[in-house]
Amino acid sequence: MTLVPDNLLAAMQQLEQQLLHTDFSQARQQLDSLLATDFQEVSAAGQVTTRQQVINWLLQKDPTHRWQFSQWQLSELAPAVRLLRYHAVQSVPPSHSKGALHVSLWCFSSEQQAWQLRFHQSSKAS
Repeated sequence: MTLVPDNLLAAMQQLEQQLLHTDFSQARQQLDSLLATDFQEVSAAGQVTTRQQVINWLLQKDPTHRWQFSQWQLSELAPAVRLLRYHAVQSVPPSHSKGALHVSLWCFSSEQQAWQLRFHQSSKAS
């Protein structure tokens, strides 16, 4: 596992923030291109959710909600596979929780010529 250049880290940060801060009700095609067809997620509650369940949540979430991100770390697992780790806490509306630690697996799609999220897991921060 090797660390990756800062410019790729910045690009991955932007993709993660885009997923939470975009109103996908106005950009459904953009959402479809961000999530790999075999995408899965393990929620902070320990539940496995499907791509369609995550899409439904992203389409229905309040577009004014915002999160603050920190502790970004990006590692290269293979030439077209990146592991992104970070901490996020909801800031609007303010949350009393300590947020969650997140892990995302991004794979470069030669078909789409873009990075796609293939797996995501969050764990409540203590």
